Amino acid sequence: MKGTGQALSYGAISILNAFPTGKGGALGVDLWTRAKVSLREGPGPISGFVSSDPEESNRLAITVVQKTLEHYGYERKLQGEVVTSSNIPIAVGLKSSSAAANAVALATASAIDEKTDDDGLVGIGVEASIESGVSLTGAYDDSFASYHGGGVLTDNDRRKAEKILKIPRDLRVLILVPPRKTRTGQLDRTRFAPIRRISELAYGEASNGHIWDALTLNGLAVASILGEDPRPALSAIEAGALGAGLSGKGPAVAAIIDEKTLNPVRQAFARFDGRVIEANLNFSKALIET
Repeated sequence: MKGTGQALSYGAISILNAFPTGKGGALGVDLWTRAKVSLREGPGPISGFVSSDPEESNRLAITVVQKTLEHYGYERKLQGEVVTSSNIPIAVGLKSSSAAANAVALATASAIDEKTDDDGLVGIGVEASIESGVSLTGAYDDSFASYHGGGVLTDNDRRKAEKILKIPRDLRVLILVPPRKTRTGQLDRTRFAPIRRISELAYGEASNGHIWDALTLNGLAVASILGEDPRPALSAIEAGALGAGLSGKGPAVAAIIDEKTLNPVRQAFARFDGRVIEANLNFSKALIET
C-alpha cells in the first residue's frame, strides 16, 4: 500500500436529462475536480474536506472512499482522509458530484496501490451518489462522460452505455452560471412525466446524429418543468450557437459554439444574471496523478 493517491476527473454538460425516461446523455468538458486520499493501517474513520468550497458537504467523498475500500477488500482495515478541490461550480448542473466521485475513487485505488477497474469505479461513484443523496438516479450518463470524456448516450436505470457519440473536437462550450444552486436531492422524478415523449424524441435525435438539436429540445423541456427561464438558451441560439439548453437540473445553461459564434453568444449570455464560463470539450479519461 502506498498510503496516498491523487487523481483528476472532469466535468460534463447534459445532452439529455435522464429524469423523464431513465435514458440520458452527457458530454465531457475540461472543467476538473482533483482528489487526494491519505490512508493509514488500522480501523478508524474517514474524514473529508472540500477545500475549494469548505461549506459544502463531505459526505459524497467519504462514501466513495469507503465503497472503494470495500470493493478492493479493505473494509474496516484502513482509516484516513480525503481532500477535494475543483473549478466546477457546485449544484448548478455541471456534474460536480460525478467528477468528485470519479476522482476520489481513482485516488483511493491509487492509495492502496490496486489496479484500476474503470467500470467498477464508475459504478462505485453512481452508488455513492445515490446513497449520499446528491443524485436521484446515480447519473450514470454524467459519471461515464466525466470518467471517459467525449459524448455518450446511456440507459441510466440499467447502467449501460448505449452509444458513444461522434463529437467534432474543434467546438467549445459557453456556460451561463446564475448565482444560485439547485440540489438534485430536492427534486421528484415524477414531475418530469409530462415531458417523457419529448425526451424520447430527443434521445432519438441524438442517436441519429442530431446531437445539438437534442440538447436544445431537452434543455427547453426540462426548463419548462423546473420553471427555469428559457431565454438564455434561446438567445444563445439566436446568436449562432449550434445548440443550447439547461444542463442537468440547472440552473446553468450550456451553449455549443465554434470560434465565429464565441463572441456573439458571450454577448447574448451577458444580458442575463450570472457569470460566463468558457470551456473546451474534453475527450481525455480521468487519471491518476503522480
